[in-house]
Amino acid sequence: MKIYFACPTGKRRDGIVENYGDKFGACLTRDTFNNVTANKMPWFLDNGAFSDYKQGKVFNSTKFYNRLLEVELKVRRGVLDEPDFVVVPDVVGEGLLSMKRSIDWIEFLNEAFPYHKYYLAVQDGMSFTHIENVIKARLFDGVFIGGTKPWKYKNGNRLVQLSHKYGLPVHCGGIGTRKNILWAKSIGIDSVDSGVAMIHPRHLKDVLNIESELLWAA
Repeated sequence: MKIYFACPTGKRRDGIVENYGDKFGACLTRDTFNNVTANKMPWFLDNGAFSDYKQGKVFNSTKFYNRLLEVELKVRRGVLDEPDFVVVPDVVGEGLLSMKRSIDWIEFLNEAFPYHKYYLAVQDGMSFTHIENVIKARLFDGVFIGGTKPWKYKNGNRLVQLSHKYGLPVHCGGIGTRKNILWAKSIGIDSVDSGVAMIHPRHLKDVLNIESELLWAA
């Protein structure tokens, strides 16, 4: 399981790369992007919808498009490494409306930027019938588990089983603590992102030492 840190930079980023190679990665966003980091370690691009939501704002689609356009141009020119995946825009907390919005976006993204891998954000209010229908249709390249923590914990295992049934990888967003990362590993999630680990050095140390624990190795 790969762990993506929230935009690591400087000595902390370089230490991760030196000691662990590409086992870890960076979560870069529409608003927080570092070209050096994107060329030093694996990375994915978050759409910024949750950030807008927390600030009480409507999703800024122009900022997302401009960032993706910049990434696309730099990747094609060979000055930036390809992202592992891009999280398709969603509507935080809106269930089926969010899914419909993501489907509209994926049609545009596949035409405008066809070379990237795109993950569907699933969250509270979505039924498994709707999720499975979209997964079966192969509209997306992977599944991004968003939503509230209770929803993630309740549905995470089932989402992993469903996604893997159709050959899609699963990422869990905003996983946070060491305990939660161990939970994600135990149910077969393919990757997670954690901002806490980069904010507090002691948490980073805990996360990097998870590898030696029995549950991690199992």
